[in-house]
Amino acid sequence: MITKWAPGLWLAQSRFEQTNAGALVCRGEACLVDPGVYPDEIAAWERFLHAQGIRPQALVLTHHHWDHILGPERFPGVPVVAHAAYLASVGGPEGAPEVERRLAEEGIARVAPFCVPQPDAVFEDTHTLTIGDGGLRLELLHAPGHAPDQLVVYDRQHATLWSADMLSDREIPFVSHNLAAYQQTLERLSALELRRLVPGHGQPTADPRAIQARLDEDRAYLAELRARVERAVRAGRSAQAAVALCGEMRYRCPAAMAALHRLNVESAYLELGGAGDPAAIGWGAI
Repeated sequence: MITKWAPGLWLAQSRFEQTNAGALVCRGEACLVDPGVYPDEIAAWERFLHAQGIRPQALVLTHHHWDHILGPERFPGVPVVAHAAYLASVGGPEGAPEVERRLAEEGIARVAPFCVPQPDAVFEDTHTLTIGDGGLRLELLHAPGHAPDQLVVYDRQHATLWSADMLSDREIPFVSHNLAAYQQTLERLSALELRRLVPGHGQPTADPRAIQARLDEDRAYLAELRARVERAVRAGRSAQAAVALCGEMRYRCPAAMAALHRLNVESAYLELGGAGDPAAIGWGAI
């Protein structure tokens, strides 16, 4: 279940939407990233770290979405690191009922109510973690667009990027926060040297050409989305017309992603000045 994918990098993939969890390890210490969804998956990380004699030094939450924040309660005492917008995004303690609802939908039973993890450290744009007495330096970079508090983890020495909910081989960009921010984030990531990529969902890759292809495809998708929706808004067209105008766009996994593409179009329509109710169309409606 937990495999060594690269030197110092251990990965496990959840049964839920191929969600990746990981440990970046150096000299017997680890930085955990979004460690698991189902209880048995999180417990497997506990057993693994104990068996390997690895001490978790930090736990990074890439963003506030429910499938990424279930691990910290199983690692008491391990400092949790998140972006400064995390608590506002998750809704503080009020976010717990939403997580409970999603857990129930997935059939994940709990013996105690869920408590929203509270970060021990937050940052605005960049933050550096040192693991294993400084043997491993991890750069945390703010990467909004999918979520206002999303961050990525970059190991510059090994050119490894943990890209949170971006650059997946099984998903289009989910623009559930802001189109302009997402485009800026991809521009920022494109400037990094990347030899290994771990997305929040889907298959990791150590093929630089595949990494570049994902970057190119997602940047092209967002650029075309913007251009088509801007055309609809300038012409005074409706959100429904904007969806139709974007209906011929090519994107990854179209059969599975069509409904989510529509949400992207509707949210972009609102962001770019189109008239509509954010509670009725786009990502705000779900």
